[in-house]
Amino acid sequence: MKDLRKYWMWLSHRAGAGSKTAVNLIRKFGDPLSVYKCSVKELEKCGEIRDKRIIARLSNKDLREEESIVSWCDRCGVRVMVPTDSDYPKSLLALQDAPMVLYMLGKLPDLDNTFCCAVVGTREMSEYGKECAYNIGVGLARGGACVVSGLALGVDGMAMAGAIEAGGKTIAVLGCGIDVVYPKQHEKLLRSVIETGAVITEYAPGVSPAGHNFPVRNRLISGISQAVCVIEGKLSSGAVITARHAVYQGKNLYAVPGRIGEKGSEGTNFLLRDGAVAVTSVNDIFADFEFIYPFSPDNLGPVNVPSSDEAGASLGVGSRGVKVGVQRQREEEKPKKEKKTSKKKECPFPKATETPVEPHASRTDMETLGETELKVFEYMKPDVPMLCEEIAEGGFELSEVMVALTVLEIAGAVEAGAGGYYLKRAADYGGDPEYITEDDDGL
Repeated sequence: MKDLRKYWMWLSHRAGAGSKTAVNLIRKFGDPLSVYKCSVKELEKCGEIRDKRIIARLSNKDLREEESIVSWCDRCGVRVMVPTDSDYPKSLLALQDAPMVLYMLGKLPDLDNTFCCAVVGTREMSEYGKECAYNIGVGLARGGACVVSGLALGVDGMAMAGAIEAGGKTIAVLGCGIDVVYPKQHEKLLRSVIETGAVITEYAPGVSPAGHNFPVRNRLISGISQAVCVIEGKLSSGAVITARHAVYQGKNLYAVPGRIGEKGSEGTNFLLRDGAVAVTSVNDIFADFEFIYPFSPDNLGPVNVPSSDEAGASLGVGSRGVKVGVQRQREEEKPKKEKKTSKKKECPFPKATETPVEPHASRTDMETLGETELKVFEYMKPDVPMLCEEIAEGGFELSEVMVALTVLEIAGAVEAGAGGYYLKRAADYGGDPEYITEDDDGL
């Protein structure tokens, strides 16, 4: 059978992560090689591409970057999964913006027979949030479930730590390349996840953790899971975005009640008010799935696990850039820094030298836009994904927002992303989107 991986990568890179267009083209032409062979005229006439910039990118048939990535992945033991592979997650195939490529380290559990629950929340977790995340991670793992998360600082990391300490399975979904350790504090946690499950991403090796990657990534966290549990988070947090994806995808949504008036409780209390199921223990989640998955005592992991502080210090998990046991980390890192220049970094986290970065379109001609389009454009913040309903809160009618966004998308001023979100292009201000730092929320 012909190896089509480079063509799947080519389509993913040209259409962009979270692209509905790529899925529509596969449905139209059957496979990426057929799309690759299409002329510009055939692409224009197929009726599946609204953005002329995508047609321009698809006209670029240079496969050198994709071939170098395939070679790198084979050399470093990175699994490249495409939609036609038997182990490609079936739940992701149902997404209208399913990823064309998934890069993986580790081994996915049997997703057909494993209950997967995403546990997400703020990077600025409280002591209450830390304990909830850790205990729910432990409880899910002891019941035989797989914990899915984004490996971020705070709640994500603590839930992962709980699952690992309880001997459970884990899946981390990254918003960057498979060879990029982000956040840096979580390298040890990342390696532990690879040993207990899998790390996956749709971004090519070498792609940095840009802020706009994370809302797109979040649809995969909910997509691969049967349920999503939000621990803590602001109303505008990435955890709430993941919750929205879960609702759109028909997944069960759970939230931990928080103290009224606290920022970290805004998101969860909002979700509870709008219909999420309140979680007081992991049994509240298991109860809804007990007739599908066998949560029997035979599945229970270790009864005795370390405390959340001990697990956090051991695995390097922390909150908002300040990890648990930070003094211990500093003491341990001193000798490592001395050896850094003498020891060459090896797979699976080498520095990629030939990697694709999605091209940015040219600057938008603002003079071609009408008054309403300009007002909508000015209301949107650069690199902050927004729904039509959120933009309408700026004093617009929802119908005129939808029309304006269509015009802005055609003009190249905004980009349509996964889950109905729109992103104002930072390039219109004269530069590419800024990369987030480990202190940024990153959505």
